[in-house]
Amino acid sequence: MRPSLKKHFMKSINRTSRILSVFAVSLIILSSVTTRGVASADDSKPAAAAVLLGPCGLPGAMGPTSVDDDFSNRSVNNGIANVSPGGVTNASGTVVFRNTVQNLGAGDDAFVISAPSAPAGFKIEISTDDGSNYVTEEPWSNGVTVSVAYHAAATFLVRVTAPAGLKVLTGFDTVIRATSTVDPSATNDTIDRLYTGFIRIEKTFTIINATGHGAVADAVPGAEIEFAITYVNVSSAAGVGSSLLTAHNLVISENGSAAPNNWGATTEHVVGASDTRGGIILGDAAGSTSLTDLVMTLEAGQSGVFKFRRRIR
Repeated sequence: MRPSLKKHFMKSINRTSRILSVFAVSLIILSSVTTRGVASADDSKPAAAAVLLGPCGLPGAMGPTSVDDDFSNRSVNNGIANVSPGGVTNASGTVVFRNTVQNLGAGDDAFVISAPSAPAGFKIEISTDDGSNYVTEEPWSNGVTVSVAYHAAATFLVRVTAPAGLKVLTGFDTVIRATSTVDPSATNDTIDRLYTGFIRIEKTFTIINATGHGAVADAVPGAEIEFAITYVNVSSAAGVGSSLLTAHNLVISENGSAAPNNWGATTEHVVGASDTRGGIILGDAAGSTSLTDLVMTLEAGQSGVFKFRRRIR
């Protein structure tokens, strides 16, 4: 072959080699992108069994740390009236909770509803027919089975009865668990928390003596007594989607003529009562011997202070 033709032929080979090399690299890159971008069949396949359990309508609710400590808060109404903070309930109380279980598995499933943890002396009952019938849940029982279709949900009731003699303004936890019968390792917990009252009210007073007679804290004629009533919703609030306790139309009444009060006859009202949460105050007028503060809502963890003054006669 002539030298000029050989030289031209070698350039063609080198150019072709570079094109093939680039094409090969392109295929490798394309192959790499395709592999990363498309999930395999195994990656998209749902677990054979998966479950969420939580408050009514919110099975995926979060508690302070996870979906296993979400909660529903409720309070008894009886056995707590006129019991001071630190005291105990004087009657038993019953609360009904609603919980929802959701099937996230690959097919239909049936879930065993149980109460693996409950306070001593509490009675736990479960109903799957909206309260027509209840089954008592004991530590040694097999629980109640609820059938749930693929990607569906079901709601059931939990009736909790608390004994008398419990410390007021306290939460008592019952753990409710849903366990898959397809795969018993698939479980989820929620907490049904019973409170023995959830609004704490404490009253204090301060003597303000600006008369110039006696010490600044002496209860002399003309000195004023400032009463401060602090109210707190003590129920828990941490988490997202958990069922909280909110007080509605909270009424705080102070009557100076009702025992143990006696300031109605010994003092005069000083107009200017206040509430830090903007409560509606009735009786804030000259000559009044009683006041009422109406707080429209008080959510979990919130607090406020109701203040008024009386002048010593």
